[in-house]
Amino acid sequence: MKKKILSFLMAAIMLATVSACNGNQESSGSSPGGSSSGTGSGSSNQEEASWKPVDSSQYEADAAAGETDDRAFMKFENTVDVHIGRSVNATDTSLEENGSTVEDNYFTKYLKDTYNINVITDWYTADGANYNQKVSTLIASNSLPDALVTSERSYMLTAAKDGQLADLGDVFNQYASRQVLDIVGAAGDVAIDKATYEGALYCLPGLDVQASEICVYFIRQDWLDELNLDVPKTTGDLEKAAKAFIDAGKCAYAIEGPAANTRTYCTFLASSPGICTFDAVYQACNATPGYFLEGEDGKVYYGSTTAEFKNSLELLSKWYADGLINPEMGVQTDSMQNINAGKVGIYMCSWWGLGYGNFSAFQNDPTANWQSYPLYTDDGEWNIHMGNLGNGYTLVNKNVSEDVKKAVIVMNNIHVRDEAMLVEETKENIGYFPLRNNMAASDESEYTHNVLLSIARGETTIDDYDLEGTAYKHLREDILSLPEVFTNMDWAKEDFATVNDMDTSHNNFARMYSLMITDRPAATLEPDNVIRSVSYSMTENTEKYWTNLIAMEDEFVQQVITGKKSIDEFDTFVSDWTNQGGADILQDMQNIVDGNE
Repeated sequence: MKKKILSFLMAAIMLATVSACNGNQESSGSSPGGSSSGTGSGSSNQEEASWKPVDSSQYEADAAAGETDDRAFMKFENTVDVHIGRSVNATDTSLEENGSTVEDNYFTKYLKDTYNINVITDWYTADGANYNQKVSTLIASNSLPDALVTSERSYMLTAAKDGQLADLGDVFNQYASRQVLDIVGAAGDVAIDKATYEGALYCLPGLDVQASEICVYFIRQDWLDELNLDVPKTTGDLEKAAKAFIDAGKCAYAIEGPAANTRTYCTFLASSPGICTFDAVYQACNATPGYFLEGEDGKVYYGSTTAEFKNSLELLSKWYADGLINPEMGVQTDSMQNINAGKVGIYMCSWWGLGYGNFSAFQNDPTANWQSYPLYTDDGEWNIHMGNLGNGYTLVNKNVSEDVKKAVIVMNNIHVRDEAMLVEETKENIGYFPLRNNMAASDESEYTHNVLLSIARGETTIDDYDLEGTAYKHLREDILSLPEVFTNMDWAKEDFATVNDMDTSHNNFARMYSLMITDRPAATLEPDNVIRSVSYSMTENTEKYWTNLIAMEDEFVQQVITGKKSIDEFDTFVSDWTNQGGADILQDMQNIVDGNE
C-alpha cells in the first residue's frame, strides 16, 4: 500500500515539476496558476516568506484518511454559521424532485447534523456569466459573503490585493486532512502558485484531474449508426456528419456553441476547456489561441495572432454561415438546454462534459448513445492543449471568525473524503455540496478507467487494489458500483460502453458514464503533440493590458464566427493587439523563456 501511494506521489511531483519547467509556472504571483515567488515588488525576500503546506507526515503514516486526527473532521461544539454565495445549474431538477432547495438539501443537512456546520446560502445565481458578474460586483463593493468558489483566479487576486481575503495559511496547515495534504503536496508548486499572492494563502486551490484539460468532441453515435456514417476523425469529417444530421431531420443545427460571455477556447489564464467550446476544432487546425508559445527560433509568439488561428476562425465562420452551429452561440444563457433536450448531435468539452455534463439528456432519452472521440488534424495527429491543473478557488472573507475559517477547511476535507459516499446516498446532484471545489490526483480519471476496465474484463478483482490509500479517493465506491451501474460487461471486450449497458437511474451513473465513455480517449490514447503555454501566470505587463486585450479578442472572435466581421480584418486585429500592449506582454514572456525573470 505504501509503495503504491509513494509511487503515485513521486509521479505527481514529477508531473508538477515538468509542468513548472516547461510552462515556467508564473514567475509572478498575480494570475491563474501564478507563483508566489517574485511577486509584486519582486523583493528577494518574497520567496522566503511564501506559504508552504505542511507534510502529511504530521498524521500517523499507517492510518486511513480521516482516522488520523479528529481536528480534520471535527464536529464543532457550538454551531458555526457559514454564509455563502453559490452558482447553480439552471437545468438541474434533482433538488425539487427530492423535495429539497438550494438552501436546504441533503448536503446542508449532512454538514449540520454530522459536523454542526450550518451553511446559510445568502444568494445564488445561474452558473456561468451571471455568477461571474455577481462575484465581480461583490468584490468591487467589498461585500463578499463568508465564502464562495470561483473559477477565475483574477477574482482572487483582485480581492487579495484590496485586502478583502483571509490568510488561510496557518489554519489550512493545522486542519487540512491527510488526504488533502497529500493531494496538495503531490501537485507541488502548481498548488502553491494557484493559491497564493505575495506569499500568503488566500484561497483553497481546486486541483483537477489532468483529463479536464483535454478537449474532445462528443457525438450521437446512434445517429451515426442509423445514417451509416463512420466516426469523424478530422474537421472535414465532422462537417460532413453535421450536415448529414441536419439533412436527415435529426436536428435544426448540429453543433452546440458556448453560452453568453464564454469564449470559444481556453487561455493560458483559464486553461480548462469549458462546456461547448471549440477547443477541439482549434487543436485539429494546429491553432493555439490564448497560449504563449516558443517557436523553433526561440522567439515567443501569441497563438491568437497566427495564420493557423485565422484559418480555424474562417472554418468556424463557414460552419456558422452554413447553419451547422447554433445561431444563438454567444447569446444563449444555457448551452446545455438543447443538448439535454436531444436537439443537438455534436458538442465539445473535456471528460466531464458527458455524463456529469448532460445527465438530463439520458433522463429525457435513455437511448441517446453519446460517445467521445479525439479530433485529428488532416495529417492524422491529435494535438492537446494542456493547462495548469484546474481553475477552482475558494475565497474566504477576511472578517470571518476563526471558527468559520476552520469550518471551510473541514468542509473541504469532508468533500474530498466523502463525495463518493454522498453520491451513493442521495439522488441530489453532488454539485450542490456547499463550497464544492474539486481536489483530485492528476491521473485519477485515467487510472480509474483502467482499473474498472480490468475488473470488468475479469483480469483483476477488488482485492488487487489499495483502497486505503489517499490518492484515488473514489476508487472503492467506483469498484463497488461498477456491477450495479453496468447491467452487463460485454462492452469491456472492446472498451466501448454505451448507455444501453447502463442503469441510468443509478446514483453513480453520471460518474461512470464520464469515466468509462467520455474519458476513454484520454485513458487509452497517446496524443501526438502536447502543447503548453510558456507561462500560466500574469506578468507585470499582463496585469496592465490583458483585461482590455482579451475583451477585444473575445469580441473579434465572436463577430468573425457569427459573420458580423470579415476574416479579412484579422491582420488589423493582430496589429491592434500588438500595439495596445501585446508587444509588451510578449517581451515579458520572452524574458521568462530566456531565464531573465
